[in-house]
Amino acid sequence: MFALTNIFLSALLSSILVIVGLYVWSWSRAHYRFLVSALATFLGFTAWNILQSSTGADLALNIDWPIFPLSWSDVGSGVAAFVATVITLGLIIDRRELAWRIVAASGIAGLLAMLVDLFVL
Repeated sequence: MFALTNIFLSALLSSILVIVGLYVWSWSRAHYRFLVSALATFLGFTAWNILQSSTGADLALNIDWPIFPLSWSDVGSGVAAFVATVITLGLIIDRRELAWRIVAASGIAGLLAMLVDLFVL
């Protein structure tokens, strides 16, 4: 079971990495998309890990692969951040934007969230 403070701190670290990672892309800076993506990452990461922790699924999903120490729990954090960012950017903020940009920004957010979950949480 994860402590709530650890979840929030890891989600905050994920958000900070998303800000840094997306800030270098000029498209992301145009309408403060990097901040929106960071907020969506924070919410997705937090929701996934609180859900896991409260249901006890973190014990079942935290089994590392034999070759690479990545668990389904880590992948789920990345997927939750990706989906939250896709929904926020693609359906709420930038509905007329090209899909590849939305998916690329969301992929970066999901990858960074997964790495934070892998190495920090």
